Amino acid sequence: MSLDLDKTALHALLDALGATPAEAGAAYEGLRERLIRFFRWNDCLFPEELADTTLDRLADKLSRGTEPILFPARFAAGIARMLLLEQRAKQTREKRMLLWLSWFQENHSQSDEETQLYDDALSHCLEYLTGDNRQLLERYYSGDGSDRIRNRQALADELGIAMNALRNRALRLRDTLEICTARYLARDQRHDKSAANATARKSTLS
Repeated sequence: MSLDLDKTALHALLDALGATPAEAGAAYEGLRERLIRFFRWNDCLFPEELADTTLDRLADKLSRGTEPILFPARFAAGIARMLLLEQRAKQTREKRMLLWLSWFQENHSQSDEETQLYDDALSHCLEYLTGDNRQLLERYYSGDGSDRIRNRQALADELGIAMNALRNRALRLRDTLEICTARYLARDQRHDKSAANATARKSTLS
């Protein structure tokens, strides 16, 4: 069950799913598995997290009691479809940002000033990560060859997760950093362009 679910919402969800705790628990797990399969079939990253988000939204809706929900599983399917659309839109935006960042890195690698600009943007975005996540990324990418593999295995053992789960977590954090960096650089590019246009207009008028 999602750790973000408060007790009121959790009780509302379980009450809607079954008359007894055992019945409700079994219904919850069955519904969660169906949601995970739905997101997997649609090639979503982190289908387990998306299934939990769907159930969180369902629980929140039930706890508010603003409208009767006679068929919670059917309602959850509708939430899942909306969440899928959100994820696809988000992934489209993120792909654009990553493509822009890739272009920036390929075309701005010769200038010390622009390399510094990229480093500043990356440092800015690192500040938004928690200390634990920053440390995870640093340790995940530290070392070379066999040393890197041993470092990653040790990190996975400390966190109590499988290597595949560690890799997914690190890739997700890296993508978050790259998207943030791309947005930061794009914002600076727009600012520089606006300033240049303003200067050109001023020169034309004077």
